[in-house]
Amino acid sequence: MPELADAVKTGISKPFIDWADNFGKELKNTNVTTSQIRSIFGAVKKMQQNALDKERLLLLRAQMAYAAKRHESLNKLKDELNAAVNMVVEAQDDEEAEKRFQRFCNGFEAILAYHRAHGAK
Repeated sequence: MPELADAVKTGISKPFIDWADNFGKELKNTNVTTSQIRSIFGAVKKMQQNALDKERLLLLRAQMAYAAKRHESLNKLKDELNAAVNMVVEAQDDEEAEKRFQRFCNGFEAILAYHRAHGAK
């Protein structure tokens, strides 16, 4: 299971944070820019301000597919995010889906923060 999806399901842990650090560095080394990630992250943060809308969250997959088609370097991030989105929408009830969505947002934020910390532009 992809790391972000696992963290979405089970919770943010130290091993996940260590992985996010390495993944952020890996994304930086593949020339993924902060603005490429922020465009998707901005959509996620907007969703976080409202009640969870699973349909809107699923549409994030389409946005990621479009972004990855334009910039192949985003493919690894796309795969991680898609698996994590699936983990949110597959939750058994709304309460669990909301918990998973918050973990998704936090995990995605950690990846972005480490990407930037490693000097990405």
